[in-house]
Amino acid sequence: MPTAPSPRLRYRTPARYWTDALPIGNGRLGAMIFGQPDHDRWQLNDDTCWSGSPQTTVGEPATDQSPAAAVARARRLLLDGQPVQAEDEIKKVQFGHSQAYQPLADLEIINEDGHHRLTTRELDLGTAVAGWQAEGAEAEVFASAPANAILGSYRWDTAHTVRLRLTAAHREYGHSRLTVTEDRVVVSTRMPSDVYPARDHRTKTVVYDDRPGVSAVVVAAVRTDGTVSTDADSLIITGATRLRIALTTETDFVDPRTTPHGDIDRLTEAAGSRAADLLQVDHDQLRAAHLEEYRSWSDRFDLVLGGTAEDATVDTLLERARSGDVAPGLVALMVHYGRYLMISASRPGSRAINLQGIWNPWIQPPWHSNYTVNINTEMNYWPATVANLAECAEPLFDLVETAAATGAATATSVYDRPGWTAHHNTDVWGFTLPVGNGTAKPSWASWPMAGFWLLRHFREQYAFTGDDAFLIDRTWPLLDGAVSFGLATLCQLPDGTLGVAPSTSPENQYLARDRDGTEQPIAVTVSSTMDIALLRDTFAFWQQAAAVVAEHGRPVDADRAADVATALERLPLPRPTERGSYPEWLADLPEAEPEHRHQSHLYDLFPGDAVTGYDPTQADLLAAMAETLRLRGDYSTGWSLAWRLCLHARLRDADAATRSLGHFLSPVSDEIAAAGPAVAQAGGVYRNLFCAHPPFQIDGNFGATAGVIEMLIQSHGRIDGLPVVEMLPCLPVGWPEGRLTGVRARGGLTVDLAWSAGRLSTLRITADRDHRFLLRVPGRADRRLDLAAGQLWGDPDLPPAGR
Repeated sequence: MPTAPSPRLRYRTPARYWTDALPIGNGRLGAMIFGQPDHDRWQLNDDTCWSGSPQTTVGEPATDQSPAAAVARARRLLLDGQPVQAEDEIKKVQFGHSQAYQPLADLEIINEDGHHRLTTRELDLGTAVAGWQAEGAEAEVFASAPANAILGSYRWDTAHTVRLRLTAAHREYGHSRLTVTEDRVVVSTRMPSDVYPARDHRTKTVVYDDRPGVSAVVVAAVRTDGTVSTDADSLIITGATRLRIALTTETDFVDPRTTPHGDIDRLTEAAGSRAADLLQVDHDQLRAAHLEEYRSWSDRFDLVLGGTAEDATVDTLLERARSGDVAPGLVALMVHYGRYLMISASRPGSRAINLQGIWNPWIQPPWHSNYTVNINTEMNYWPATVANLAECAEPLFDLVETAAATGAATATSVYDRPGWTAHHNTDVWGFTLPVGNGTAKPSWASWPMAGFWLLRHFREQYAFTGDDAFLIDRTWPLLDGAVSFGLATLCQLPDGTLGVAPSTSPENQYLARDRDGTEQPIAVTVSSTMDIALLRDTFAFWQQAAAVVAEHGRPVDADRAADVATALERLPLPRPTERGSYPEWLADLPEAEPEHRHQSHLYDLFPGDAVTGYDPTQADLLAAMAETLRLRGDYSTGWSLAWRLCLHARLRDADAATRSLGHFLSPVSDEIAAAGPAVAQAGGVYRNLFCAHPPFQIDGNFGATAGVIEMLIQSHGRIDGLPVVEMLPCLPVGWPEGRLTGVRARGGLTVDLAWSAGRLSTLRITADRDHRFLLRVPGRADRRLDLAAGQLWGDPDLPPAGR
């Protein structure tokens, strides 16, 4: 049995760059801890701090023409074979921009007479405690969910003078106030009423006007054995050998529909009282409560790869990866880190994970640090169910409900269609309009299919949990509304099938000729493969859900059911191209960028399941998908590498999956880390294992976590209608032994397995509910199992598995 590695990120040097710092979070509060003994820094975020307000979900179209009429004209032009003119037409259907996730403040802990040399800086993923040790000093910091605060403890062997400084991120805009009293520093600040995307506006950036914005208060209160005094902007603690810090925040964000109230006094009182109360409680007691709560999430699951623990710093492991030697221990650490980031960034009651999780230092962040819902937000939640963190997806479901509410108005005002729709960007307020000012590329601006992809997560949640109440009460209204929009979006094509026009394949373009013969890249066409896959997937889910709804005595519209069934019959899977690849568009169009980062047309392989390795009639489709991935190339941006990892896992191509992992875990250069948000696309990870698009995007961390688990267990397929649970479907030669416990499979199963010399050595399966399935283990005949709710099954052909 392999020895479990210590799940921690460990370093011998402090952070130089923001992406060297170590993230902590309790779902709502996040901080990046730099770990410099004589000048420590906490960069702070609160997940309710966004620019804008409920009023910013509406916008004016780029032109005074009817958006629905422009869409209809674009459709006619496409069906008449004039895609370039259709692209020009669809640019008229653009409405401003979504809002940006905002930083909050920075806390500095400055030792004014110390010269401590760091010995270790680490983040313990088993306890969610960040800390450092130095000669004669040590510190630990954690974000506690029970305390709703960030708590720090600093110790020195001899007395020191320490300065505590709190600075608002928005201070330069004149909308922040600093107050220093005898035992605390207080910052009150207001978020901008609007932030323009940096990519579109060089002159318009950050706007404060008479429109409402979120107000926030940060309190950093201290308790020490030294003497506390104040100056203009700091607390000064002299003669200190012990320092405790309780940092609390309050904002006037209520929900996406409620305008912030702006009562700073009320927020200051609430945050200050909580900080004072926390400092009256023993630090060890607060730490114990934090550990108990955090471990209720973290201890559900474990992964060990390799025969011994990796006792190496992250820097050492990353240097090995740079040379092509990806240690199994580094892969396992990455998976533990992905789970840690999800627990830290997404809890019931928090906001959904955005592009940067809950960690963002920039007022005008890359891609607005918003919810990019043509892949990135969805990827954030790929590991939630399989990694035994299903409850962490609750904020995503909240976000979709918000988008559906505003998306109903978008469906009507933009398309004159029923139901609801969302485009490629949304924010905490539920912006769902097509973005842009009339000049944005339709390749990303003109894609009204996000709702269908987001609903895939509801389908997965139901597949893993079997929660009928979740399906009927929460999912069905959203699903039925999306299907209503989807049916109205379809049009009949000349061959009698149904299609979508206009249609785009997210962010990719093909080469088309204008009337004068000039070749140019455009995006708008008829029936991208992904659009059809999403509609087919959602219609099939509607049928599944409708049967459950009817079983519980709820009415289901018979005409709607007939329309969905007819549509499914007329939305066939595509066929391989003459090149042997899987088509991205209805016609085999020449790609403008053959190695494009998106793999949207492979949705049916992952995260979808319309094409699997369990149906021999689909062998040609699987081969075409493999050829598509080969043509895309091995190297791409960070999150794209994670998606390719998942796709290779579904194809059971262990060599290709390992190559994707190797590229993903290759460290980026110091130049890229120093550049922050201003950097070209490259891929890899930063020193703190954050995914590098670059710049930092957290989706790759979650996608890679899901991909590794997918290599070890899959449960998405069926054989003769019977669900299949497969062990070790894509096991690399370089992982000859390991252990995976607490992993979840569809059908309400919890699985523990171990392997040695590349062969399964132990296996046990626990059922949450009655479930009949086919168990597939390499080198053995398939076995049909029929488990009852609560039953624990151990493979009689293998030794008992231990936890």
